[in-house]
Amino acid sequence: MATGDLPAVARRRVWMALRRAREAKGLTQTQIADEMEWSLSKVMRIEKGEVNISVSDLRALLDYLDVNDPAEVKQLLDDARAARSERRTAGSAFRQHLTTATQQLFQYETEAVAIRQFSLVLIPGLLQTEAYARAIFQNVLEKESLSPETIETRIAIRLRRRESVLDRPDPPQYLFLLDESVLGRPIGGPHVMGEQLLALWQAAQDTSMLVRIVPLAAAPTLATLGSFMILDLDGEGNSALYREAFISDDISHNPAIVSRHRELFEDLWASSLTVEESADRIEGAARSMLAEEASRA
Repeated sequence: MATGDLPAVARRRVWMALRRAREAKGLTQTQIADEMEWSLSKVMRIEKGEVNISVSDLRALLDYLDVNDPAEVKQLLDDARAARSERRTAGSAFRQHLTTATQQLFQYETEAVAIRQFSLVLIPGLLQTEAYARAIFQNVLEKESLSPETIETRIAIRLRRRESVLDRPDPPQYLFLLDESVLGRPIGGPHVMGEQLLALWQAAQDTSMLVRIVPLAAAPTLATLGSFMILDLDGEGNSALYREAFISDDISHNPAIVSRHRELFEDLWASSLTVEESADRIEGAARSMLAEEASRA
């Protein structure tokens, strides 16, 4: 998918360019609001990427900020149009079953050059088998009262994500950290979990993916963390942080917050098992789960 076809990515380029241009002129958000006769909250929301800016408003703002390079202006106007097409391109049937942050995540994943992910409780969506994903939605998340239609839609989307992210011709470098406790948590029963762990072990053979296990000894450190994903969208330091909890998720572009999570990831990476040790641990857990299932037959 072309970059221009990704509304969340296009919107991000627009608000980052506007913020850089404003700061280059030494202007405050209040000054922008006064000059454009907008509310301050509108300026703040545009610069946070929370709302789209119309093409006409963008033209006027670029002129005020002295952004007049024809190629740059054209790119930003095209991006503004792409960003505002998000509701049309996403499709109502798709959107109603996903949060805004999750929709943005899927778009960022297809653009990322590198992804760092730490999972404390579950195998992450990109690497889940259908049976494992179904067990999560039907059992682990049953208290969320998801409709059958929502469950089926989310499962189908999760299965397609791998193709669009990890199986694309230019996949991102994927660094994945998994808490060791996940290996012994039989989501869906020993057979489903055993098959899931084997699939994870097989996926880890991909040269673009590095999978490492954080041993249980690191538990005191993990007590302050939740699962998170850092997506590097280019080689110039433009990154996004995705965090998911039981009934909520969010995306942050705050450089300080992203940097802090990157530091946490690197600390955990340094204390984790090696790739080879992790692969052995995953395969061993898979065989153990399947053997348990066989013993029950």
